[in-house]
Amino acid sequence: MIKKYIIKKELNMEFRNNTSLFLITPTMCVLIIVFPILSENRFRVENDIFLIVELLFLIIFTTLFSIRNPLNEQKLIKELNFGSIKKVDYFYSKTFSELIIFYPQIIILLILFSGFTNTSLNSSLLHICLSVLFFCLNTIMINLFFQIFTTFNNRFVQFTLIVPIYIGFAILIAPLWLGLNREISNIYLMMFLGITMIIYSFTNFYLRKS
Repeated sequence: MIKKYIIKKELNMEFRNNTSLFLITPTMCVLIIVFPILSENRFRVENDIFLIVELLFLIIFTTLFSIRNPLNEQKLIKELNFGSIKKVDYFYSKTFSELIIFYPQIIILLILFSGFTNTSLNSSLLHICLSVLFFCLNTIMINLFFQIFTTFNNRFVQFTLIVPIYIGFAILIAPLWLGLNREISNIYLMMFLGITMIIYSFTNFYLRKS
C-alpha cells in the first residue's frame, strides 16, 4: 500500500538534497551542449551514432540518480520499525515517489538532447513515453532492491553492479527508438512489460518474505 506521507517526505528531501536531480540535470545539460561542439563535422555523423550517445547519456543520468543518496539498511530498518511501517509499503511508496521525480527529468533530458544536437528519435511519441516509463520503473526497482535487500552501501560497488543491468535495459530501448514498424515495436514493448512484471514479482516475493 502506498503511503502518501512517505511520498511527501521523499519529494521534500529531493528539494533539499545537494546531490539531487536539480543539480544533476543542469550538469547533464551542459554536457549535452558541449557534445556537439566537441564533435567536428557533426552533420556528417549518422543519426544512429547520436542515438547511441543519447543512450549513453541516459545510462549515465540514471546511474547518477541511483547512487545520489544511498540508503543505510540498518538505519532504514530502525526508522521503519519506529514508525510501524512495513517494508513492502515503504518500497512501493519510495518507488512511486522516485518515479514522480525521475520520469519527467528523463523526458526533459531527451528533449534537450534532441534540441541541442538537432536530432530526433524515429519513433512515435507514445512508444517513446512507454519505453521510458518501463525503463524508469525497472531501474528504480532494481536500485531499491540492491539498497534494501543487500549490504552494498558503497557507491562504487553499487555503480559496478547496476550499470550492466541498466545497459541491458537501454539495449531494449534502442530498437524502439530506431523507428521499427508498429507490430515489431509493440512486440518490444510487450517484452519490456514482461521484464517489468518479472522484476516486480521478484521484488514483491522478497518484500513479502521479509
